[in-house]
Amino acid sequence: MDAEMLYPVQCIISVSKRRFKKAVDRNKIKRLMRESYRLNKSGFHQFLRQNSLELLVAFQYVGKEELPFEKMCVRMETVLERLEYESIKAFMG
Repeated sequence: MDAEMLYPVQCIISVSKRRFKKAVDRNKIKRLMRESYRLNKSGFHQFLRQNSLELLVAFQYVGKEELPFEKMCVRMETVLERLEYESIKAFMG
């Protein structure tokens, strides 16, 4: 299996400096987002591999306050399910 199919998604995670002035706060949110992505990505990666798809994704945190980790995981799961659905619509017809 080649490298593209091992890692079908490349993603970046961004938190606005305007909303979170302290780097400590931005870094904490990014760590939480990365961890929630790591915990929820397996089904999404499997879907992309089965359909021979590759994606470049940017996750932008747009909230005004920090979410608890459990809620962030639920939101990340919802976003990944929606990406699957949109990928099906866009690439499969």
